[in-house]
This record gives sequence, C-alpha cells and structure tokens, in this order.
Amino acid sequence: MPQKSLAFQGRTRRTPPAILTLSLLVSAGLAGCTTAPRRIEPPAPRPLGAALPVYAATEAAASPGPPTVAPDPTALPSVAPEGAITLRDALAAALLGNPDLAAFAWEVRVREARALQAGLLPNPELSIEVENVAGSGDFRRTRQAETTLALGQLIELGGKRAKRLRIAELDAALAGWDYETRRVEVFAAVVRAFAELLAAQERLRLSDELLDLAKKSLESVARQVRAGAASPVERTRAEVTLATQDLERRSAEAALAAARARLAASWGGRDARYEEAKGDLFAVVAPPSREEITRRLEANPELARWVQEIELRKAVVELEDAQRIPDPVASAAVRRLEESNDTALVFGVSLPLQVFDRNQGARLAARRDLTKARHQRRAVEVGVRAALAVVIQELGASYQEVVTLREQVLPKAELAYRDVRRGYLRGLFRYLDVLDAQRSLFELRSRELDALQTYHSAVAEVERLTGTPIQGRP
Repeated sequence: MPQKSLAFQGRTRRTPPAILTLSLLVSAGLAGCTTAPRRIEPPAPRPLGAALPVYAATEAAASPGPPTVAPDPTALPSVAPEGAITLRDALAAALLGNPDLAAFAWEVRVREARALQAGLLPNPELSIEVENVAGSGDFRRTRQAETTLALGQLIELGGKRAKRLRIAELDAALAGWDYETRRVEVFAAVVRAFAELLAAQERLRLSDELLDLAKKSLESVARQVRAGAASPVERTRAEVTLATQDLERRSAEAALAAARARLAASWGGRDARYEEAKGDLFAVVAPPSREEITRRLEANPELARWVQEIELRKAVVELEDAQRIPDPVASAAVRRLEESNDTALVFGVSLPLQVFDRNQGARLAARRDLTKARHQRRAVEVGVRAALAVVIQELGASYQEVVTLREQVLPKAELAYRDVRRGYLRGLFRYLDVLDAQRSLFELRSRELDALQTYHSAVAEVERLTGTPIQGRP
C-alpha cells in the first residue's frame, strides 16, 4: 500500500520511515501513561464490630481535576446521638464520625494512588537540535543547517516497574491493616469510655443517696438534741458530714461531665448532646479461660499486618537487586539537511556504565532492613502476648472482686448498717457508730463500682488485643 504524502518545503515526498517510528514510540508512551487504576483489596475486618458501619473514604471524593465549589468531601457526617444512648449507639457514632479513623481511611486511598503512580511507564522525551546556524562564512543564516527531531524512551530492565508496583501494592495493603488496627482501637476505647460513663452515673446516684442520708441524719440528730437525748456535738458532726457529702456530690457531678465529654469526643463531638447512657454496668460474666483467649490472638491486626510487612521488605530487596541492572535509553530521530534538501534517520542507545555505583549500599540496606523487620515482628508478638497476659490477670481479679463484694461483703455491710441505725434510734449506739457503719457500706459500694469499671475496661482491652468479642458485642 503506498504511503501518504507529506508536504515538506515545497517539495512532495513520501513519509519517511523515521516519522512512522516516532509516531509509534509516542503512541506506546502515551498508552503506558494511561494505565488503569488498581483497586487494592482491604484486609478482612476483624470479628470485633465487623457488623457496624464505618466511615468510608470514597474514590470520587478526591479525584484529580479542577477545584469546584462543592461541599468539602472530607467533612464527616453528623452522627452525634441524642437522648438516652446505648453502647451500640455510641459505637456506631464513633465508627462513623471519629476523625482519626477517617484519617486512616484516607491514608488507604493515598497509598492506592501511589500504587497507581508506581505502575506507570516512564514518559518519552522529545528533543530538537539545530546545528550549523548563525555562524560565519558558509554557515551564516540557515543554508547549511542540520535540524534533528528526536524521541527517546527509557527502557526499564530487570522487571523494575513490576517490582516497584508490587511494593506500592503491599504498602497500600499495610495501610489497610493500619486502618483495621485503628478501627479495633476506637471500638475498645468507646467501650471503656462508656463503662466509665456508666460508673460515673452510678457514683452520682450514690452521692445523691449519701447526701439524702446526711440530711435525714441531721434532722434526726437535731430532734434528739432538742429533746435532750443527744449532745449538741453530735449535731455539729452531722452538719460536717452533710457539708462533706455535698462536696463529694459536686465532685461526682464534675466527674460525670468529664466522662460525658470524653465519650462524645470519640465521635468528634465538641459537646455531649445526649442525655444519659443506658446500660447494665452491674452485668458480669465469668471470663473465658486463659488458653481460649490466647488462641484468639491470631485475629490481632497488629500481628496479622506483619505477614505483609515482611513481604514488603522482601519486595524492596528484589527491587534494589534489580536496580543494579542499567536502564538504556533508546532514541530515534529525523535529521533535516538544508544544504542538500535531504532527510535522514538517526538512531541511538545510551547506557549507564555500572563502574562505581552498582547499588551496593541500597542492596545491603534492604537486606538489613528485612532482618530488622523480622526482629520487629518478634518484638511486637512478645509485647502483645505480654500485654494480654497482664490484662487476663486484671480481668480475672476484677471479676472475682465483684463477685466477692456482691455475694459476701456487701450483704453483711448492709445488714450491719441497718442494725446500727435502728440501735441508734433506740439509744443503743452512738452517732459515731452510725457514721462508721455508713462509711464502711458506701466505701464498699464505691469499691464495687471501681471493680466493675476495671472489669469492663479489661474486657475491652482483651477484645482489642484479640480482635474478637467475648461478651456478645455487636
């Protein structure tokens, strides 16, 4: 088939083969630069809270293009719960609205974009040279000019592009593991904050009860003083007790406000719009055995991520080994000779000489980094197992403390307080005896609240470390 004609300086010629060669190189280069984005599959969610919706960083929200006046695509949804909230309400709000978790979600998208960039071919280079012009004698003006239009392309050898893409994909997958780790951490933090809030509500109720008892005691002592059956000193003691309980009630109220604010902060709330937390702080169940809890460590995202972390370091070693292979630059050019009104082809290949730099240092560093990563993996595993062992002990101790207080100590303390109070009204005991029995009872009730909060916090920490629920969490 005859080639198409090309008008060149007033003379009709056939299209030179070099022009066709340059066109093919340009087309290949442009095709390589338009590689389709790769979707990195995230790791499977851990069982803890897997059924709850989470904030999603959408791909369309940050696509390249001109700026628009559209609303900020990164703005978090309004998820602040109102009214009486349950633990599930708080968890759902935090997983959707926690700003730190949202940042981790966008980090996944950032690394996916880097994986896209890593898979692109190098751009071709277009250059033009004009020689033998603006000189003297025969070389004045452009009568003997030689014009060269060249297209060069870097050719990566040793599978560098594939290895670079593999590293970027593994790095994006690691971002997914980091996100999953943070999701589990947010879940556990909300459980702890919710337990703290429930305990703070109970402490305020306990303080209200103590304050009411102090008021009634003062009225009772005042009547006995007026009747001459008690010393005025006892009324003074009752007044001091009332003032002390009022101070403790104010302190409990401030602690409740702080606990409300901490829970609201988990979903990015600036203030607590909800009214109260609804939950059963007093519900405890016997924890699983140590062996059963330890078996669940395989779901820990901090440990699971190190499988791909090691693969990433190995991929870096492979890429650094490939970097010792020099990459040639192939070029094809068209040269125009003005003196003879002719056109010629120019072909060239440039190749770096690996004389001094054979990437020795980077290759050695990559291998040492792989060794370091293996030690880091072991260190993380040891740390996680040690933390789990500590929290298992704390969980068992707090459970036993709650059961002992509830079944043995508190019933006897309540009975003793009732007996002393009745005896005081009949004149069998002093008011100091009543105060002592009352203080013992309410200190034990406060200790029960502390043990309950410790128990629920330990449950949350066990769930965080194992990535699995142990108390029927959502």
